[in-house]
Parts: sequence; structure tokens; C-alpha cells
Amino acid sequence: MLLTIEEYNGLGFDGCVDQSDEERVEKAICRAQRMVDLLTDGKAAAAEKGEITDEAAVGNLKQAIGAQAEFYLENGACPVAGTARLGDFSYTIENEGINAISPVTMAVLKLSGLFYRGVAA
Repeated sequence: MLLTIEEYNGLGFDGCVDQSDEERVEKAICRAQRMVDLLTDGKAAAAEKGEITDEAAVGNLKQAIGAQAEFYLENGACPVAGTARLGDFSYTIENEGINAISPVTMAVLKLSGLFYRGVAA
């Protein structure tokens, strides 16, 4: 993992108050790193392998991973758009309610130039 639990706590993120939380936080960090890796076109994995050595870039990747992990820990699984029905009861989740990426994560990646926007056609 690019971001350790100690670093996560040191950056001031919520979610790991004692050792009983460590497994849950570690899972969230792993999941967050995969998401950040997707958003950056592999920069998180490259940094973990030591292929990216720029301290500012690595620091921003760690901030983005921490923010995304905290988002997962606070919000749990994100709802999927659609309607659930049970007899006469139905509940619709609107598209505006779906947000699988932390706004802080996106801000860090965009402002640091790490967000991958794809190749123009």
C-alpha cells in the first residue's frame, strides 16, 4: 500500500481510533488506492513501485487516497441508481445521489495535475 495506517492517521483523516479499526481502515485504504489508481491512469501503482519519486506528487497521491478512504469509511457503499419495490412500497435513488468519489479526492487530483482525463480523439 502506498499509504499506511500511520500516515493516514498522521494526515488527520478519521476512521482509525484503535487497533480494532485497523482491518476496516486498511481495507478502505486498499480500495481507495485502486480508485485513485484508476483516476490517475496508474500513477498510484507507479508511486508504490518507486517509479514516481517526486515528493509532491507522492504526497498528493497519499492525500487523495486518504480522502477517498475516509469517504468510504464515512459513507459505506454508495447506492446504485434505480427503483426498489416491495409490494406497494417503492424507493427511487436519483442519479444526483450517486457519488462514488470523494470531492476532496477529485480536488486534490485535479489541482495537482494528477487526474487523468483520457486521450482526446
